[in-house]
Amino acid sequence: MEIHYVLFGISLAGGFLSGYLGLGGAIIIIPAMLTIPQLFGLPPLAMKTVSGISMVQVFFASASGIIVHRKNGFVHRPSLIRMGIPMGIFSLAGSYLSAMMDNRGILVVFLFLVVASFLLLLRDNKTEENTPDAESLDVPRIPSILSGIFVGSLSGMVGAGGGFILMPIMIRFLRIPIHITIGTSLGIVFIGAVLGALGKILSAQVDFLLLIPVILGSLVSARWGAHFSEKTPPAVLRKMLLWVIFIGFVQTLARLV
Repeated sequence: MEIHYVLFGISLAGGFLSGYLGLGGAIIIIPAMLTIPQLFGLPPLAMKTVSGISMVQVFFASASGIIVHRKNGFVHRPSLIRMGIPMGIFSLAGSYLSAMMDNRGILVVFLFLVVASFLLLLRDNKTEENTPDAESLDVPRIPSILSGIFVGSLSGMVGAGGGFILMPIMIRFLRIPIHITIGTSLGIVFIGAVLGALGKILSAQVDFLLLIPVILGSLVSARWGAHFSEKTPPAVLRKMLLWVIFIGFVQTLARLV
């Protein structure tokens, strides 16, 4: 089987979960691209190649999903700006500097983010019954900015949009309801991915031939995921997010070992 067909299938799953759970899709895309091609007898992809493809994929998946979430009223615009702008700037810096890191170092940073994300969600069992109006939320400004800086720096290095670590921070520390977290997170991830993708491209870390099938799959499936997300209860979304992050952790740890 050709690598392009495998990457297209991976991107369908990653794009759907991007729209459904407010992730950029990297939590699924990166571990899957590192492990699944070998199951079909194909040569393994290097972590730098995977992170470059993933960073650009996040841009397209988040752009596709945010359109639906915005229509549903699940985007908190002040948080989008406060976290998105610093995240974008530091994502650019992190993605450009990652050219100086080796593949294993990038993989270790990604594993750290996955573990931190899982533990934050696991410790916080609060689930809201009703989703308030997004514009009525009062989210603290300074913690929002610092969150964008932290997530942008590390996610830019590993080629991730950062949604899988941003979401637990928004839910646990900023106390944003999960439906609004999902919609807002996608918008923030989009801003970060714009500059993050630019950094990967300028540092020559993107294989454009492998990127095409990944983009095509993500554009379609992210919108499907966003439509399903609106109809899913908050408790189910939280459990799904935990499982997705846990699977990403197992796949990444296996590759590192």
